[in-house]
Amino acid sequence: MIGLLVPPGDKRVYLAWLLLCLASLAVLWSVTEPIHGPYEQPDPGVAKSVFWRQAAWLVISWFALLIASRLPLRYLENAALPLLLGVILLLGLVLVVGPRIGGSHRWLVIGPMRLQPAEVAKVAVVMALATVLGRSADQERNLGATVGSFVLMAVPMVLVLREPDLGTSLVFIAVWIGMVFWSGMPGILLVGAASAALSAVIMFYSESIAHEAWPWAVYLLLVVGVLYLVRLGNLTRVVLLLLNVATGVGIPFFWDRLKPYQQDRILTFFEPGKDEFGTAYQAIQSKVAIGSGGLFGTHYLQGTQKGLAFLPERHTDFIFSVVGEELGLFGAVAILALFAVIVLRGIDHAEAARKPFASFLAVGIVSYFTFHVVVNVSITTGLMPVTGLPLPLLSYGGSNLLASSVMVGLLLNVSSRTFDD
Repeated sequence: MIGLLVPPGDKRVYLAWLLLCLASLAVLWSVTEPIHGPYEQPDPGVAKSVFWRQAAWLVISWFALLIASRLPLRYLENAALPLLLGVILLLGLVLVVGPRIGGSHRWLVIGPMRLQPAEVAKVAVVMALATVLGRSADQERNLGATVGSFVLMAVPMVLVLREPDLGTSLVFIAVWIGMVFWSGMPGILLVGAASAALSAVIMFYSESIAHEAWPWAVYLLLVVGVLYLVRLGNLTRVVLLLLNVATGVGIPFFWDRLKPYQQDRILTFFEPGKDEFGTAYQAIQSKVAIGSGGLFGTHYLQGTQKGLAFLPERHTDFIFSVVGEELGLFGAVAILALFAVIVLRGIDHAEAARKPFASFLAVGIVSYFTFHVVVNVSITTGLMPVTGLPLPLLSYGGSNLLASSVMVGLLLNVSSRTFDD
């Protein structure tokens, strides 16, 4: 009986999941506690019900993890595409009947519960991409599978972007890139994508921040010089140059279609001093909280930034800031080390898996956790603009906790069948 309550597979991954979930409850208890002593002041703070709801979701997520870790992989592979279709219908439904909360249509209200279909979509997309790419694994550089996988990813991504939820939509792209790279995509395509993204960033800086054209012009000259020196075919050189020009020229059109609050977040990232008590307030207070923690932190329950409510969204997107403040550098590194266990062990299981579906499934899960953690930590430390992306297993939110736990369960499933024929 006890064996049924413990999932099969890599116990180190399961232990990392368990410790992260317990750390989440500990931090959420802290952020829902009022500050005591000379700093005390009237403030509604974060309701204690946040802690209890997360605890309830943890129990549900644990059962979901157990189920995901034991389902036969062939059943998961056969169910992947129908599951994705169902999720796409849910994403369309949420745009029509979902309540408008915080300016977005992201949730479906089911009685006392709120479900965020975008979180379920992350699991469905990983499984669907693993199915499509896995079935073409024996065919070298199968362009059809690459294009097909992109379409499968793009449909839910566009629907999530319409909610609007820019941060979550980027997760789908990151997962697709990681899984397609694993399938043997030529490295030159990744270089091209990276240079195109850099071209877009520099064009944005030239037009919206510096108000001068020369930074982007200099960048294009450097691209031309590099393409001339490297050993590439003429057609490849032309395509890469056109890609850089297209993304640079296209960024103003993309910029005009962003919501005003999204534009403000990006602008204040480059010039935080312009609106330090407005749009830039979250990022500034997050850096203050982490910096005040030092090496060992201000001690558990004693963080003044979160206690005085100086730090917004301290139970969701900026929960890592509370870790840095109360537990210090050592506590923050310990949290990142637990995520590293999941990621590194996931890569090991992807390499060892004999079934292509299992291998791609593990890579998709690794890509999901890597992107979420890198982006969230970069946001809280001021290295990236605020995009509203939670820290998996740690941030408050039942849908994300459920989706992340299912991902871990699937990774445990792969690890327990690593050497299956």
